[in-house]
Amino acid sequence: MPDLAAFQLRDQIAVVTGAASGIGQALALGLADAGCHLALADLDTAGLAATAEQVQARDRRALVVPTDVTQLAQLDALAAATQQAFGRIDILVTAAGWTGTTPAEAVTEAEYDRTADTLLRGTFFTCQAIGKVMLAQGRGKIITIGSTLAVTAFPGRAVYGALKAAVHQLTRCLATEWGPRGVYVNCLAPCITETPTRRNLFETPGYRDWILREKLLTGRWAQPGDHIGAVLFLASPLSDMVLGHVLFVDGGWTIH
Repeated sequence: MPDLAAFQLRDQIAVVTGAASGIGQALALGLADAGCHLALADLDTAGLAATAEQVQARDRRALVVPTDVTQLAQLDALAAATQQAFGRIDILVTAAGWTGTTPAEAVTEAEYDRTADTLLRGTFFTCQAIGKVMLAQGRGKIITIGSTLAVTAFPGRAVYGALKAAVHQLTRCLATEWGPRGVYVNCLAPCITETPTRRNLFETPGYRDWILREKLLTGRWAQPGDHIGAVLFLASPLSDMVLGHVLFVDGGWTIH
């Protein structure tokens, strides 16, 4: 484990949505390794408990708050519970997500609504609920989660890509409004990452080889832990001159 003290995050309070698995879980544990205490939010209570146990094993506090990011009352409860438990909120990472893999002509209204509610509506209102606490404090760091697919077209991701592009723009707009008030908003944009929710893609014949040959210059798939460094940077004082930025962690996906 590298020494993460340089990020100056010891005893910071971080809220992470989507913390039960995948990228969200990895980012929560990375923040704990850097010294943060965590408020963990997700619908998967078993996954949240597992993440909390790993945070506590790092001698960090973990508050578990089962949360549906599409429900505003639950987001307000998340903000209130975190503030009550820790007294403040320093960092927010909006890693809750969902998507189908459906050709555009076959996308149903239900699939569209679920994707939009989670990715865009959920991100906005999570930022709003936690942002109100940060604005009252006069400081805070928010990291939204975008995607390489917001700027590169990909089959079966018409809805997802359009909504992630909206998250990129939302990040810039929030940074414009809140930056002068001490709340800095930036975006992490990962490439497709090897998580359990992407298993169906990896098992598609020829898919892995095509991605490695055509998209990833690193010669390997992104793992959830590959995104930790970018989030620690954006959450830390080292990024105090970075506002409204979209940081791609994509193995070179977007440069060709």
